[in-house]
Amino acid sequence: MEWALILLMLLIVTVALVATHFMDSSNPYPFKKKTQLLTSIERGFLALLEKAVGDDFKIINRVKLNDIIDIKDSVSAKAKRAALLKASSKYIDYVLCDPNTFRIIAAVDLVNHNKGGHKAKQDWFINGALEAAGIPHIRIKVKAGYQVEEIRSGIMYKIGKKERSNPPEPIIKGNIPRRPVAALSSSQIKAHLSAPRFARAS
Repeated sequence: MEWALILLMLLIVTVALVATHFMDSSNPYPFKKKTQLLTSIERGFLALLEKAVGDDFKIINRVKLNDIIDIKDSVSAKAKRAALLKASSKYIDYVLCDPNTFRIIAAVDLVNHNKGGHKAKQDWFINGALEAAGIPHIRIKVKAGYQVEEIRSGIMYKIGKKERSNPPEPIIKGNIPRRPVAALSSSQIKAHLSAPRFARAS
């Protein structure tokens, strides 16, 4: 009798486990909310990027590669499917757009070489796809101490809009007269050469 009860209980547990498995696998929406959209590194760099570009560009984050490139009309249907399938798993960290028309200006990716981190290895497919589409690809290494102007100048250089800046005047201590110096006369030169020289104290 006891064996019968034990077998019955085992049968009930087995049926319950099997039923639970089928119930979970049949759920079409097995999802839950992520805690954050961006990592701490991505959030920190986004703040710097917003300051660097100001009102010149609109920043869109986490953009699929397929959203910013298209297939040429001359490509065969088979090659088109293969290219779209390969690009479907790729994404760009940040895309810079025109703030008014949302025209695509450049793609920006963060590179983290620490312990094989985020996009540590260069993705040649993304590089080739963006180059073929005429979209500048800016890869910025993750590091501490980035300056806003450093990021801005790098972006402007990559997109071919290097900012013009007037070079500062040399910093020279003392007041220097901004007028032509009068030429010395021959008598002044002779007097200067015949003046006694003092040896530097040792």
